Amino acid sequence: MKKNILPVSAFILLAVMLLVTRVAAKENHTTVLSKNVKVYGHSLPLIDSTPPAEVMDIVEAAINSLNSFNIDIVANLYTQNAVVADDEPPYSWNGPTAGVQWVNAVEQVCKDNKLTKLRGSIGNITVFQHSADNFYIVVPVIFTGNLPQKQKFTADGAFTFILRVVNGKWMIKSQVWMPRRGM
Repeated sequence: MKKNILPVSAFILLAVMLLVTRVAAKENHTTVLSKNVKVYGHSLPLIDSTPPAEVMDIVEAAINSLNSFNIDIVANLYTQNAVVADDEPPYSWNGPTAGVQWVNAVEQVCKDNKLTKLRGSIGNITVFQHSADNFYIVVPVIFTGNLPQKQKFTADGAFTFILRVVNGKWMIKSQVWMPRRGM
């Protein structure tokens, strides 16, 4: 009798996982792929684990704009009422030029601290949800650079982005940086 408990327990666990996956997909509007995965002979739907390219292009452009401090990259990425928050003064920027203001502020902090070769590297994205015209995504990022006297700079954390469809185009509604030390 004890030998049958494990397969029965595994089946019940898979059934619960399937139910939770389907409920979560409906409630959070998560994309469910048409492919299924076989686990212990049972077919479960796969949840899309990669954000769409059109969203990632915008997120990557915003983050990578700090590599060159090119404000043209971010000039048209933000909504009319966008909000950007970061741990650099003045800590928040608003409106359609929020991204430009943010890039300029980070560039000034780098100049003030003699930080050169700032580069952002995006980590694996495991948190995102969306509906037809709203997208929530958490993007792990590690920034590196060079400080005076050959010191290395590293800032590890994550951006949380909210994107909205405006006139058929994804745009950043809000962008918030959270350093790992704050998590």
